[in-house]
This record gives sequence, C-alpha cells and structure tokens, in this order.
Amino acid sequence: MSETFQASAPGQAGSVTRPMIVLEGVSKTYPGQDDPAVAELTFEVPTGAIVMLIGPSGCGKTTTLKMMNRLIEPTTGKIILDGEDVTTVNADQLRRRIGYVIQQVGLFPHMTIGENIGMVPKMLGWDRNRISARVDELLSLVGMEPGQYRSRYPRQLSGGQQQRVGVARGLAADPPVMLMDEPFGAIDPITRERLQDEFLEVQRQVAKTICFVTHDLTEAVKLGDRIAIFGPGGRLRQYDSPDEVLTNPADEFVAEFVGGGAAVRRLSLLELSRLQLDEVVVSSGGAPAGRHPVLAVDDAGRPQRWLHVPGCDTAPPLVTVPLGGTVYDAVDVMLDSRAPLVLVVDDDGHSRGALRWDAMVGDLRAKGRSS
Repeated sequence: MSETFQASAPGQAGSVTRPMIVLEGVSKTYPGQDDPAVAELTFEVPTGAIVMLIGPSGCGKTTTLKMMNRLIEPTTGKIILDGEDVTTVNADQLRRRIGYVIQQVGLFPHMTIGENIGMVPKMLGWDRNRISARVDELLSLVGMEPGQYRSRYPRQLSGGQQQRVGVARGLAADPPVMLMDEPFGAIDPITRERLQDEFLEVQRQVAKTICFVTHDLTEAVKLGDRIAIFGPGGRLRQYDSPDEVLTNPADEFVAEFVGGGAAVRRLSLLELSRLQLDEVVVSSGGAPAGRHPVLAVDDAGRPQRWLHVPGCDTAPPLVTVPLGGTVYDAVDVMLDSRAPLVLVVDDDGHSRGALRWDAMVGDLRAKGRSS
C-alpha cells in the first residue's frame, strides 16, 4: 500500500495536509492501579491512512482506541482530531463525528438493517429522504443489495453480513475517522479474508482515516499503512510501515513478537504491478523456441495455454494471477498448481508478463541482502 499521505490542498501548491489524529503524551492510569494501562503515548495518524494497533493482550490497544473517542478518558496528555483537542469538547458530539466498529458488531436486534445504519444520521437531524438514500448507498458499497437487506433484522443475517452492516453503520454520517476494534476477529478464516479484501476495496473508495485494533500480525501487515506495536505496560515499542516492522524490528521485544516467517509475510506487501515482469511472446500459431515464454491466445487476445517455456521439456499448466495482486498471491498459485511460472493478467484478462519462480527467488534474495 502507499506510504505517502501528505498532499497539497486545492489551490495551495506545496502545502501539506496535517495529520488527522495526534496523540501527545497520552497516558491512562485506572483508579487503584499503580501502573498505567497506557504510558506516554505519542504518535501521529496521517490523513487517509490505516493504522493497525497490535500487541499482546492487556497492552493498551483497545484502551488507546477508546480514548480517541473518549469512551475512556485519558489521565494525561492531548488527543487532537483534525486540529482540535478532543479532550475539551462535548464527548457525545465527538462520538457522532467518529465511526466506531467493534467485534461483536452491536446491531440493535429490534431495528431493521436500514434503521441500524441510519441511527447516527437520524440523531444528527438528517431528513428521512437523505437517510434513506445514504442507507442504500452504503449497503451497495458493502456488497448488499438494498432492496433485499434494508428491511431485514440482524438475526436474519450471517455473521459476515452483520459485520458488513457494522462497517456501513460506522460510515453512515460520513465521518473523517473510523475506529475499529477487532471487527473481523470472531469470523471464520475464509469469511475473514474475504471481508479484509472487501474492506480494502471500500477504503480505496472512501479514503477514511482508520485506527484498527487486531491481535493478528498477518491482518496488520495486509491492511495497514502503519503498524503500532504495543508492549507490556502500554508502551509503544515501534510505529512504522509493515515492511520496516518485518525487516527492521526496533528491539528484541518487537523481533520476538514478529517471530519467524517475516520473509513470507513480506510477500503480501510486494505488488505485482510494481515488479519488472518477464516478457511473454504472444502467438496464435506455432511455438518458436527462444528465451521468452510463448503464450497461445484466442481471437480476443485471452490466454489459452503455454506453447513454450524456456527450461521446460513440456509446457507447464497455465495459471494466472491479476495484476492487482501480490507476490504472495502468485506464490500461492504456483505452489498449488506446481507451476514454475505464473501469467500476470490485467482486468481484461490480457497478458502483462510472467513471474518465474527461479527469477523471483533470486530477486528476493538480492533484496534481502541489500535491506
């Protein structure tokens, strides 16, 4: 994902966008406790970024999230939202400006899906037609047909569908900030991965500033533009891009927390669209020998089979992966099909090049030595 979130304001070339959220020396110590739940927390959340909060249980992740919308009041420090110190404003008004999504979803069982999504806009005084249009817009955004779902009740939906509604409700009043506390934590692995993909697609369209608590490092790497790793005592141990967290842990605690498999996790950060792919020769006839793979295509230019692959006595099976995917996706397909290369295709199904196993491994080794 992109690591740049500063842009010029309209008509102000060269100006930069201020961070959406700033925490300055924020601490939380509960009554009767000597040690803080969160200690001297200072970091900035860039506008439009997804920041993943991760760490062992009891390290202050959820406490930090709840202090941002003042469900929990900080003991010391400042929390600044879009330039305003939120510790000085009305807490109820603040929460209506921030979307909030939790693991248990928290839908009201006696309200329809449409009523659940429209609850905050109704509290803000939106008129009925505007609320109705917003509900339909958001249901469509999260992949649920409005005519089919808006009048249903939460009990009539699957867990994954309820979680989609929870995200839609968090977006209802079009808040600049969303706080998400393990929203996919209670979902089965297959549905969870699908929801993560859909979440990223929604974020590409709405570009919110998101703070997201998770226990899952794989989820943090997949979704996050930045990762905040908390340690014991509620202290921030590292705040960096996923790639930096995996390749350059700040200390022994982070290195142990990241654990083995960092190299494999990095594969999900390497986008195929940014790689130099092998050239593929497209042919509708024979299979001329050469140093490039030769691909047979149909009349529309869509791939059919390999005619020739250098180094292979017989043509291997043709497997494809979209250009918008990652090296992790390509490796998964190659291992599953036992193929030495994968064809990378665009949205129309046309060849954009090939990724070969031996070349990829060599390139990754070179990158590892240079990092």
